[in-house]
Amino acid sequence: MMKLPAWTRLPVVVCLLATSGLASAFQSHDTGNRWNPPSSGDDRGAVVFLHGMGDTANGGWAALDSMLPSVCPRLSTDKIEYIFPQAPVKGITLNGGELVPAWFDLFDFPVDSTSRDDVIGQLNAVCMLEDTVKSIEQERGIPASRIVVGGFAQGGAVAMLASYFRKERKHQPFAGCICLSGWLPNSWNFPVNRYVAEMTPLLWAHGAYDNKVLFMQQTLGTQRLMKEGIDVTVRTYPCAHESYNSQEINDMAEFVDELLFPKVPKQVATAEFVASVKYLFDHNTDQYNP
Repeated sequence: MMKLPAWTRLPVVVCLLATSGLASAFQSHDTGNRWNPPSSGDDRGAVVFLHGMGDTANGGWAALDSMLPSVCPRLSTDKIEYIFPQAPVKGITLNGGELVPAWFDLFDFPVDSTSRDDVIGQLNAVCMLEDTVKSIEQERGIPASRIVVGGFAQGGAVAMLASYFRKERKHQPFAGCICLSGWLPNSWNFPVNRYVAEMTPLLWAHGAYDNKVLFMQQTLGTQRLMKEGIDVTVRTYPCAHESYNSQEINDMAEFVDELLFPKVPKQVATAEFVASVKYLFDHNTDQYNP
């Protein structure tokens, strides 16, 4: 039986117009508008990233806590908590029961649209991730709306399942989700909660020559999630599954930075500018004598 290699790789002028209408444009979490400015005096956030099968929490992805700030300085560890959970050791059916760190079992290689799912194992992994987020909320005071979850390969699959298929209205959605060379398991085909879809954007990055999690998995997964109303950013690189790609790190940093430190949306700034000009014109026409 062909063994599956360990899935690892090296880590890789808005003007604010002081008008009364501006405040009303910035809606709160409960409205479903996902633009949420950081609360005054507290712009902390967190990134929870799950490694792939065969890797460990102390592996190459743990360098994200220095690599992301090197691209976007606001993601430094004085503001952002970086958490890298460790997968349990499991027997992998594909590898004849070999014990390796894994979030769930794997039956088929490569991963494609026909691959069978370890639904129980995936559900357990989702629960572990949710417990990690709950600990961050309770022990560090960072709400889920300021937490970005993500992962590589199996970790990316778990991050998406936790973000979109285990969150109900009563739970606060995550700030965003990142899937690097992962896949959307076939068995999880029920609808995504509309509120969650609106509030949790996704970055899905994949290598065009991936021969372990086939590139078509990105196409199929993103199409399905877009139909659910999720704001999906798609990035494709000319590399294989385990290849190091510095552009991927840049894209990831910029995605997280925009989620946790958002700029005023262009449409809001434009609308306020037009409204202000109209107000000034309407109230000062008597002073205009050409």
